[in-house]
Formats: sequence, structure tokens, C-alpha cells
Amino acid sequence: MPSSRTVLAAAAALATALCTPLLVAPAASAAPAKLADDFNGDGYRDLVMLGGTHGKDGRVTVVYGTSTGPGTRVQTIHQDSAGIPGAVEEGDQWGFAATTADLDRDGYADLVVASPGEAVGDVQMRGGLTVVWGGSKGLGSGTVFHSPIAPEYAGSGDSFGEDVVAGDFDGDGDQDLAAVSHSRAGVVLLEGPFTRTGGKAGWQRLGEDYGYLNASQLTAGRVTADAATDLYILGSDLGVGDGDMGAFFHRGGAGFARVAGRLPVPDDLGHQVGGGTITTVGDFDKDGYGDLAIGRGYEQPDAERGYVTVQYGGPSGPDTARKPVKFTQDTAGVPGGVENGDHFGSSVSAGDVNGDGYADLAIGASGEDLAGKRDAGMVTVLLGRAGGLSGTGAKAYDQDTSGVAGGIEHDDYFGWSVKLTDYTRDGRADLLVDTNDWLDNSRHGMIHLLKGSSAGTTGTGSKTFTVNTLKLSYTTLFGPFPH
Repeated sequence: MPSSRTVLAAAAALATALCTPLLVAPAASAAPAKLADDFNGDGYRDLVMLGGTHGKDGRVTVVYGTSTGPGTRVQTIHQDSAGIPGAVEEGDQWGFAATTADLDRDGYADLVVASPGEAVGDVQMRGGLTVVWGGSKGLGSGTVFHSPIAPEYAGSGDSFGEDVVAGDFDGDGDQDLAAVSHSRAGVVLLEGPFTRTGGKAGWQRLGEDYGYLNASQLTAGRVTADAATDLYILGSDLGVGDGDMGAFFHRGGAGFARVAGRLPVPDDLGHQVGGGTITTVGDFDKDGYGDLAIGRGYEQPDAERGYVTVQYGGPSGPDTARKPVKFTQDTAGVPGGVENGDHFGSSVSAGDVNGDGYADLAIGASGEDLAGKRDAGMVTVLLGRAGGLSGTGAKAYDQDTSGVAGGIEHDDYFGWSVKLTDYTRDGRADLLVDTNDWLDNSRHGMIHLLKGSSAGTTGTGSKTFTVNTLKLSYTTLFGPFPH
């Protein structure tokens, strides 16, 4: 995962809200939250943005949802916020990764913030997960869950939390957390339910069936047809001869474990420098099984042109009898063309943009040159249909798209990260696009929200969230698995 960053706030009203910490309310519901990212239980999804600095370390910003999408109520959270454990220290990397879920089954979604650089006592890089609990007034106090893995080397931890995802992985009805651990465990599963005093139902190592699992990114979703959440681990097994990059599938349910071999993934030779998530799960052919898309926007030795591969799912997980499909900007129907430095696939996200029941795929190409401008960036949406994704009907979006704020400029990196989520609750996923833009002669991070419609993604009525990011390195969106 990349390190954190953010954007926000379309109006001056947001700046006022940024300074107002919100307190947690007592639990008011016995039923689990219906939405994994509805922190105040009002029925609308809330937007989470990672990054920015507070003092010497990071922060997380939340824009609370309304019937028309993210609104004007904004909350910034860091380790100086009331009720948040720990202290702001350089190198903690608080906000490096995040996910959301109702971890205590009180009817309010909770925010999980990773800090893989956190030192604990004299153990450096021990890491941790801060659960910021939801309530009727929004997010409030927090509880830290540290790695259950004892340090393998004196004074050095496992950087617990370089990526984290939520889901009901063991199929018992409670939300669990899977987090990257730089130990022989590779990935650690923390089993729910969780309590505000630090309790959890148990934990397990997911690297037991590997020689030495080296995980880099996690993707949760329903691949098989049962109710449990499945997990893909992107990484390598250093205990085998080649140690090549692969996608490893763990099927959810009782006895949650690895059940398939390595799906080969070309190694990008360390050139993954973008801001977005490069793996996502969606049912692109509506056969009842989740499909895995992997973006290779920085692939070498292809001069970083980039591509996306899709492995379709089946009753037991990845359908390895079905050949993976590769998409580039030379695929029939896909806008643009293959060029050096496009970074097509630098971020990916799945969601149903037109409400037809098929998952669609948003693909960032943050290095796309447009109108003579270097690295202006572009996002392409491929439509799902019977038989799966194709270039037919694909559309591209940039900052010259009608209704989208801003304009094409050098180094905007439009599509640095992308996310498809239904924020307006109309049954169609809205497209969030992260960019690195200029506003009022100063560098800003900017997130554009393009609405879903019966005709697909549209710039008409789009929203923009910005914040002066002179202290930011870049901005990151993340995509929790919706349930």
C-alpha cells in the first residue's frame, strides 16, 4: 500500500467543521449496521480520506453523507484528537491504511485506522490498528489493537497494518479484520466481535500454508456464493524457489484458509508508486461469483504503459479453467491508445455504475498525457455484461469532461486513486477520482465525485472536495467491502 494522503471540502463551511471534534454516543442499537461506512447510523455512507499531516504525522478526514452524497459536515481525526489513544509522533504513519465495519454490532459502523510505523515501548515498527467507534453523533473515542505476533527480532516489530480489510471471514456473523504483518504470519486475522476495552474473539495466522508469506495488498469480497467474506492476498511466497508475485485466495467460512494455488501476477519490479488500490472484486458477468481485477499500471519492462487483468470466479473461488482476460488501451472499444507512461491500471475499483446488476470497473491512468499536458490523467470505466467485461461502451473521463471542475494541467494525475460506491443511495455507484491539482496558485489535493446514472457515469452534477494540501504528500481513497 502507498503511504497516506487526502483532499477535501468544497466550501468555506467545511473549514469550520474541520476544527470540531465529535464525541461518541452510547450504543443505541442491537442490530449490526446496514452499511459498512455509516458512522452515525443515518442511513447514508460517509466518505473517508487518508493523508495529510497533523504535527509530525498523519490524519484521517471524514465527510458525512446526506441524501445527495457527501455533505458539509467534516471531521478530522488524528492522535491528538480527544479520545484517540497514543500521541502524534514522527513516523507512526497513522492513516497509512484504513477500513470500516461495525465491529461491535451496535448498529454504527466503526473506522479502523492503521499505523504500521508505531513504536510500542522499546519495540520499533510494532504497528497497530486504532478502532474509532461510531455512534449516533458520529465517530468518537478509539481503542488500539496491537499485533498478537511476538517480535521475531529484539526491538523490531512486524509493521502491523500496512494494509487492513474487514469482513465476516469465518462466517460466524461478526465482522473480522485481516491485516498485513511483516512476520512469518504474513497476514493476521483478528476475529470479532470486538469490544471497546480491547477484547476480541480470537486470532489466527494466515501464513501457515506458505513457506514465508510476504503480503503487500489485501482485497475482501464475496467470490463464492456463500455468505462469508473471501480474501485475496497480493504478494509472494518467499519460501518457494521463485518467490514470484501472485494473488492467493482464502475462502471464507468455518476453517477459513487458503484453498487455491497462486494466480500468477507479473511483478512490477518495485515500481508501484501510485496512490490507488490495485486489486478489487466485483461480479462483472453477474453469474453469482466474484471476479478479481488487478491493475498493473507500473509494469516493467513495458515502459509503464500499464494494463489490467481479470480472473473470473467460480463456485470454489477463482475459475482457473477460465483464462484471465487482459485489458489495455489498445483493447477494442477502450478509449485512447497504449503509450509510454500512461500507468493504465494505476488504480482500480468495482461497482455498478448504471444499476443493471452487473459490476463495472473503473481504471485509473494517472500518467495519461492529454491536450499537450504531461501526466494530466484519465479514468476509464468498463461495463459489465453477460460474459464479462469488454471494451464495448467503455467511456473515459478527465478534467475536461463536462461538469467536472478544474481543467487539464501538467501533473494533475487524475485517477491517482479511484473508488466506486453508491453515496446517493440510488442503486448506482458514484465514481470518486483523486487528483493532484492546482487551485488559487497553490498545490491542492482534489477529489471529484461523478454520479452514477442509468446511462452510466456522468460529470453532470459532479461534486469536488478540496483542501489546501501544501503539507500533504498525496491523497488516498480506500474502498471497504460493502455489506
